[in-house]
Amino acid sequence: LDEPRRLPLSSPLPASRPSVYHSPEAFAAGYAEMERSFKVYIYPDGDPKTFYQTPRKLTGKYASEGYFFQNIRESRFRTEDPDKADLFFVPISPHKMRGKGTSYENMTMIVKDYVEGLISKYPYWNRTLGADHFFVACHDVGVRAFEGLPFMVKNSIRAVCSPSYNVDFIPHKDVALPQVLQPFALPEGGNDIENRTNLGFWAGHRNSKIRVILARVWENDTELAISNNRINRAIGELVYQKQFYRTKFCICPGGSQVNSARISDSIHYGCVPG
Repeated sequence: LDEPRRLPLSSPLPASRPSVYHSPEAFAAGYAEMERSFKVYIYPDGDPKTFYQTPRKLTGKYASEGYFFQNIRESRFRTEDPDKADLFFVPISPHKMRGKGTSYENMTMIVKDYVEGLISKYPYWNRTLGADHFFVACHDVGVRAFEGLPFMVKNSIRAVCSPSYNVDFIPHKDVALPQVLQPFALPEGGNDIENRTNLGFWAGHRNSKIRVILARVWENDTELAISNNRINRAIGELVYQKQFYRTKFCICPGGSQVNSARISDSIHYGCVPG
């Protein structure tokens, strides 16, 4: 085989591992080109009473979706010219609809009407059947609302807070968006392995098959801190968060709901997520 073509580097690749890439130089050049030229077009918002409007405070379990909307609108990759776009963002969130008591069936119809309106007004969806379009659904409300729209679920890129197959996650096109609850209750943890006396930690409801098996097999293991229920806050303040400080490996099993900030909590408190 011919020697792979070496592309000129615009900047060094400091943390690359040659074994990861067929050509580290080609990867670095391609990445630099992406940084220079990648563009996203955001479709106009729908009815402000129905669709997503970034709130003043990005807190709680829905904050990740809010940060996504806010950051992409402020991003340097955003373009106002759809003809220059590589990807198209569909800025719709059923979260606000759910707060108004809208049923999942009606949410699906509202989303369907909005997206079909974009398809009829703009030529970009039909070029790829939506393969270069993406949307975010970082909670169970959004996932349920989009379930009735197979043309979006199967074709478009979904940024979801759970890579679980229970939400029809399609690995070759969908993206896992780590959920975060900010502000964190305690400061970040560090390189303090001598203070981490628990080998592993998990606490939560047994609301999935993997969690049931986990609790049954490990709940009596003395090296692990396993609780098959939520930690009782009556025994002290921030008990759940403090367990992360005392643990080397934090177990992050999927549950019945889409949202979980356990992975980002683990990283923040210095515990290896697994």
